[in-house]
Amino acid sequence: MQKLSKKNFIKARDFIISNGSDINTAWFRYHFGDGDTSAFMDVLARYQNENGGFGGLSDEFEYRGPCLKCTERAAGYIISLSEKPPAEHPVIQKMMEYILDKYIPEIGNWGEPRVPEMNEFVHCRWERFQGGTPAPMADDEERIREYNANEQVCFAGFAAYYSEIVPEDLYREIIKYPVEHILRYWDENSQEYRKSIFDEGSPYDFDYFCGWFVPCLNDKDLKGRLTEILRQNPTAFMELDFAKSDYDYVHLPCDYAVTSPDSFLYPAVKDLVDESLTYRMNQQGEDGHWPLGWSYGDSEGLRRLQAQSDVNRTVDMLVKLKRFGRIEYIKEGIK
Repeated sequence: MQKLSKKNFIKARDFIISNGSDINTAWFRYHFGDGDTSAFMDVLARYQNENGGFGGLSDEFEYRGPCLKCTERAAGYIISLSEKPPAEHPVIQKMMEYILDKYIPEIGNWGEPRVPEMNEFVHCRWERFQGGTPAPMADDEERIREYNANEQVCFAGFAAYYSEIVPEDLYREIIKYPVEHILRYWDENSQEYRKSIFDEGSPYDFDYFCGWFVPCLNDKDLKGRLTEILRQNPTAFMELDFAKSDYDYVHLPCDYAVTSPDSFLYPAVKDLVDESLTYRMNQQGEDGHWPLGWSYGDSEGLRRLQAQSDVNRTVDMLVKLKRFGRIEYIKEGIK
């Protein structure tokens, strides 16, 4: 199996050190240096605002105030740590308060993850605030039927990951809607199964369910039921023509739904994940970074955002390759 060479690892490392922010270098150091959870959490805390929300963690907009979109990124870091920070950690406490405050019971979900202020700063066209609080839904049936996992079920996953600090009634309400949505509409054995989800839907809900929500549940039986359902159509949203990723935004098997060999989907798509990981590995640029393959835009501000995107993607790619045992590297840390 092809592995990233020592030479190419060092190129990527040097690119990160030369161009990365402190969160980029801290994430790299955590995985390829000291592995100190407390040290990483100290750096992450610098991005947390007084109200518990995070800002400055996105490479798609320059607004640095608190928003759910950056808080999602913070949750991703925390959930991916080898050592789970205790629920008593100040960052976790403040973060959960922010997340629960943003929950909207009338829709059984979170709303717009962006804030109006973002539009006043440089931002990618898809990261523009477009609306306010969603209209209330009639009842639980509608909340289950219309559940939107994209950019939102990640917070239900975080609530599950730290369920001990979420009021029990609220926790059960939060997870009820995504759980019932999967059980009813994603299971091909259900009378309410929606084949259109797989024929016409986008990959985002699937990626969020597989990568963010189900792995964080603490009920093993429930996790097992949902896992089996999501394994029924594991490639439905994966782009299997890998060459399209050279110039377009597509989801290869290794990109989002399966980012670790520990993923419950990995056994079902192992060969495709391994092959696409090799393809991605070979896309590395001469200077060590992994290119996006397409442009955010031509303005100076968008080029600046894309430069940070290059760093984020490079760190994330190295972390993924390490998880799959696909790197031949020397543990030299950050100079």
